[in-house]
Order: sequence, then structure tokens, then C-alpha cells
Amino acid sequence: MRIAIFTLMRLGPSLVYATALIFVLSMPLLESYPASASAWWLHMTILPVMREPIYLLLAVPGVGIWSATVLLMLASIFGIRAALQPQRHQRSAFIHAHIALIATGLTMGRAAVAQAGLSDFAMPQFQRGDWSFLPLSYSPLGTFLFISVFLACICCHFRIIKRIISA
Repeated sequence: MRIAIFTLMRLGPSLVYATALIFVLSMPLLESYPASASAWWLHMTILPVMREPIYLLLAVPGVGIWSATVLLMLASIFGIRAALQPQRHQRSAFIHAHIALIATGLTMGRAAVAQAGLSDFAMPQFQRGDWSFLPLSYSPLGTFLFISVFLACICCHFRIIKRIISA
């Protein structure tokens, strides 16, 4: 039972990458079917959760929607493999989980700022002299993803500490 719970906890980063993959795929879906209410619902549900990390990924030169799709799919598949074989992929799983944690943490802080374009993306509000704390966004999906990835990071840290103590 304990092994199954830890395996589920380690699947958190894969869930984040899969959610980002669905968001990336919702973009061409909206392009093909702009009048579809379900396509808009899918895109707008995931938008506050994955907007910032995906825009950062798509801002990398040479990364388009389809290459981002492949990257996110590979990251999600690797996370499943790392969750099922944690002793084999300790360092990689650590990096994998912490990248997902940074991405979801970035989203939780920035989703509270309403923006329609990318003009605020280059120069965020808090870098222009407004040092007040932005309220965290309340998205049930975002909160669930952040907690699941945070638990995966804790599992990685416990595994590393356990390995250090036993050595």
C-alpha cells in the first residue's frame, strides 16, 4: 500500500506535463474549430494554469506547437517511467519534478495578473517597482497540480536523504 501511494505521489510531474500537453493541443483545436464551445472550455480551463510555462516554452527559438507537443509528451512518458522505477532514475526524477514545480509555482504567482497580450510578459508588474505581493491565483486545477508536484519533490528529497544516510 505504501509503495502504491509513493508511486502515485511521484506521478505528479507527469500530470503537469500532460496538462501542458493538452493545453498546447487545445491551440490548434481552437484554430480548426473556433466556434466549438467544448474547445473553448478546454482551452479556458487550462489557460490560467499553463499559460506562463507554455508561453516561455514557445518563446524559445525553433520551438513551435508541434515540437512542444513532442517535448511535453516525452517529458510525461519519462515521468511515468521514473515514477515506476525510482531507484533507477533518482537524479533525473529529481530534476524532472523540480522543473514541474518551478513551472507550476510560476503560474500560481503570475495567473493573478490579467493580461490579454504578451506586452506585460516581457516586463512583469513586480519588476517595475511594484513590490507588493501578488495574490496567488485560485484555480482548483492549479492548486491540485502544485500540491501533487510538491509531494513528488518531497519524495525525491526523502529518497536522496535515505540514500545518504544508508551510505
